[in-house]
Amino acid sequence: MNSQNIYNNLCEDRKSRDAQYKPGSGLHRHHIIPKHSGGTDNKENYTYLTVREHIIAHYLLWRIYKNPNDLRSMQMLGANLSVEYRRQIGIFCRDHNIGFFSYSKEVQSEWSKKGAANSPVFQYWCSEEGLKERGRMGGLIGHLNSPEFQYWCSEEGLKERASLGGASHKGKRCMYKKGDTTFIRVPIDEVDDKLKKGYLLGSPIKPNKGKKFGPSKKRKAVTDGTRIFNSLAKASEEYSVSSAQICYWLKSPKFKDWAYV
Repeated sequence: MNSQNIYNNLCEDRKSRDAQYKPGSGLHRHHIIPKHSGGTDNKENYTYLTVREHIIAHYLLWRIYKNPNDLRSMQMLGANLSVEYRRQIGIFCRDHNIGFFSYSKEVQSEWSKKGAANSPVFQYWCSEEGLKERGRMGGLIGHLNSPEFQYWCSEEGLKERASLGGASHKGKRCMYKKGDTTFIRVPIDEVDDKLKKGYLLGSPIKPNKGKKFGPSKKRKAVTDGTRIFNSLAKASEEYSVSSAQICYWLKSPKFKDWAYV
C-alpha cells in the first residue's frame, strides 16, 4: 500500500470522531488538504487525529508531495526530526522569508549574538567554575590557559562564535594520537600531514575503523504491527521521531502493535 492510500484511509476512517472533538479530548482537527496547499475551512476537509496520527499524516503528505511545510508542521507538533529534515526546513524558511528569516540581516545578527551571550550553558562553561570542570573532564588543565580557548571565552570571541554557528568546524576531520584522551579537528588539506606524524582518524572514544556506520549486535528488529524494521534507527527514520520515542512505544501498553521481533 502506497503513502497516498494510507493517507486517504487514515483521514477517511478518523472523520467519524467529529462528535468526540472538543477541548480536552486530545484530538486535533486536521485539514485533509492542508491550508498551505490550498485547503479550505469546511467540514468536508476536516478529519480528527491524535497527536501521533497528526504527525504521521503530515509525514505521509511529505512523502507524497515533498512540501517542506509538512516537515514544519511535524516539527511544530513535536516530532523529533532528523538533521537532514531540519536542514531542509531551514533552507525553505530562508528562501521564503519565513519566521526568523523574515527579519533584516542586522536584526538576525543581533539576535544570534544575544542568544550566545545570554545562554546559561555557554556562560557556565566560560566561568571559572566551568573552566575547572571542563579541565577535569578533558584532563588538560593547560588547555584552559591557551590563548585560543581564552579568546573564544572572551566577549569578542563569543560574538564571533555566534556569527560562525557550526561553520567553524565545517570540512574538518577529527584526529588523535594513540594514548591521548582528546582529539583535534584538522582541515582536509592537512590530514595527510597529520597521518604522517602518527595521528589517527576519529577520536579516542570512537576511532574510525573504516566503516561509516558499523552494525551493532545489540540492535534488535522491531515492528509496528504491519512492518518489520531491522533496528530502532530504521523505525525512527521511517516515523521521523527519535529512537527514544520508539522505545517508549515499545514499552507503553498504549501502543500494543509495537514490539521487538
